[in-house]
Amino acid sequence: MPPNTRDFNNNIYTGKVDWIITANQNLSLRYNSHRFKGVNLENAGNASAAEHTGNSNVTTDNLAATYTNVLRPNLLWDARFTYLRDNEPGEANATTPEAVIRQGGVTVMQIGRNFFSPRYTNTKRVQTIQSISHTRGRHTYKIGFDMNLERIDNFFPGNFSGTYTFNSYADFATRTPFSFTQAFGGANTSGALTKPNIDEYAFFAQDSWRVNSKLTVNLGIRMEYERGATERYNRMIAGFDPNAGLPIAAAAQAAYAKSPIPELPASQFVVKGGNLYTGVGGAPRNLYKNEVMWLPRIGVAYQLNNKTVIRAGYGIYFDTINVMNFGPDQFGYSRTTSTVMTTDFGQSWNFPAGANPNSGRSPLMDPFPVRSDGTRFDVPTRDALGSMARPGRGFGYTDFNQPHARQQRWRAGFQHQFGSSMVLDVAYAGSYSDRISLSRSESPLPGQYWASGLVRNDAAANNLNANVTNPFNIRNFNQADFSPLVWADMNTQGFYTSSTIRKSSLLRAFPQMNGLTNNFESSSYTRADELQVNFERRFSKGWNFNLGYTAMNLREADIYLNEFDPKRTERTSNDGRPHRIVATAIYELPFGKGRSYFNSSGKAVEYLIGGWQLSATYEFQPGPLIDWGNLFYYGSDLSEVNNVDRNWDRWFNTASFERTAARGPNSFHRRVFPTRIAGMRRDMTNQWNANVAKNVRFNERWNLQLRFDALNVANRSQMNAPSTDPFSTNFGRITSQTAATNRWLQVQARVTF
Repeated sequence: MPPNTRDFNNNIYTGKVDWIITANQNLSLRYNSHRFKGVNLENAGNASAAEHTGNSNVTTDNLAATYTNVLRPNLLWDARFTYLRDNEPGEANATTPEAVIRQGGVTVMQIGRNFFSPRYTNTKRVQTIQSISHTRGRHTYKIGFDMNLERIDNFFPGNFSGTYTFNSYADFATRTPFSFTQAFGGANTSGALTKPNIDEYAFFAQDSWRVNSKLTVNLGIRMEYERGATERYNRMIAGFDPNAGLPIAAAAQAAYAKSPIPELPASQFVVKGGNLYTGVGGAPRNLYKNEVMWLPRIGVAYQLNNKTVIRAGYGIYFDTINVMNFGPDQFGYSRTTSTVMTTDFGQSWNFPAGANPNSGRSPLMDPFPVRSDGTRFDVPTRDALGSMARPGRGFGYTDFNQPHARQQRWRAGFQHQFGSSMVLDVAYAGSYSDRISLSRSESPLPGQYWASGLVRNDAAANNLNANVTNPFNIRNFNQADFSPLVWADMNTQGFYTSSTIRKSSLLRAFPQMNGLTNNFESSSYTRADELQVNFERRFSKGWNFNLGYTAMNLREADIYLNEFDPKRTERTSNDGRPHRIVATAIYELPFGKGRSYFNSSGKAVEYLIGGWQLSATYEFQPGPLIDWGNLFYYGSDLSEVNNVDRNWDRWFNTASFERTAARGPNSFHRRVFPTRIAGMRRDMTNQWNANVAKNVRFNERWNLQLRFDALNVANRSQMNAPSTDPFSTNFGRITSQTAATNRWLQVQARVTF
């Protein structure tokens, strides 16, 4: 069996043509080509043989054209066009079905075609931006149009070639699989192929108004229109209808009324709500709604004197809802058929009739035998299950009404020049982002059933985890009330075939869904306030220096502390740091041609002492805040957790925590400990980098640069987070470091011509 070796082949080609058509017309053409071949990157792993993987390829062609035409001295037409074709196939090295070999329940070998490949994502994008600029008096007006169209083919077949599972090497040697599974695309479907489309349109207008010699005002407005993503043939589940009537409703409610639980009267047990298919039964074709967005902007610049400028600005921006971020729910358009071949580790086979290990009649001859109903395969149902496709299975859906995330940004500051080469820039910058989509449970267990306080409540947990009579048991329903497909599907789900159900499941909203999640609930927001200070000494007399400092307060509402909370909790975000310092310095040694010393030396001396450059960078910022689970803390002041002489062995004060698991919070215990503690952070970033470069110029065209880089000069290890599990012996200890680079030395040589 050949070894599973990996390789990366990357080739990039670029070309550019500029054509001055006339004195007033210019045309620029640029072509970029990217060819990448990742040998054996598909589904690679220690247990995968070479034939079980395949090549991951990228073929991208990008053609861009820019045409400008000076129609009149004060009127300019600018036209831009871009065409992108991106094909990303994942190949398979084998055509035979996959074979998975296990030993003791652990996968030790995988051969044949892998589960994932072949697959591909092909994208074609056309974009054009047209604008007209007109100067009139103190005003420069600009209006334009922006159109972006994308057509995408996604093919992720899954298990279309089939998978044999063997419980040991011995079973594999005797061709005695435990099971065989294969997925099939339904009639009149393309199986795992989806064709989502993106259509985006925008109009914009801008006025740059030079009020006087000191004051300039920029006013702009942009209108964007983005259509909700569609699948070319409506092959996906759209969303959730909370008012949808279900054929199980009346019988399930009647069954519950016969044996209700004490916490929920029969009159309050409601079965209502189901999934929707796009373009079916009046549902829209869009996965999410179309939206028109208005983006106003204003900027002001005022020159206080010849060395000081004051600037301020404000703008509103919207994010795109990129269809490539969605995995469309295509339940029903392909289906897996599984066959259990043996239940006694190969001592006997379930088929063909009379087969056994000694008869020579292997089950591999007919892995999908004719079943009692005359069929061999589970046929894909497409959209025939209707609103009953997701009840009982759990459902995470795309909210049709999700808006585009919005951000308001503002900044005000001044820039002052000292002398001829030093500049200080100080500014306050802020932003507020809202309508951010994150997931939220639509079937939370109400708060009155949860335990609270700092004492473990086993009674509450046991009560909610108790098994009670299942009102959704299939024996409660009349087969005549369902289509044959729906009835057959219900018989395959444990949700309907089980005679019992957990009590907590019946106390949740939409109990028939077995868990309901809105994947794109849009109540999250963030607020950032920053002080930005930057000092720069521009290149003069051979050296340049830049020092930047940022102080930031970043808050976000991104979490429900308890699933039943009515709104998200605001907390300090880990997407920013309270302080950040960055410094860079470059110094060119004053030797050689054009320098202070030896500037008229010969070539030999110039090659030896000329063209030397030293540079260094420094970066500092605190680490991210540590995230905590729900713990029992008996101290009176939470800040005491920070009261410790910090080291790798004791990163925080571990006193006053409950350390015995049997006395810690049980399930269904509302949160009594915060997710983050002020000041309790992971290890900081504190790193120096340096390099030495030598430039050797042979003539006007040819130059050689030799460079030595030292990354993380001090060889400082950046440590990982400490253990926050109070029931672990490592509680409060740091036991590993991050993937940040330790000292790295590298030598480079580059020729430019």
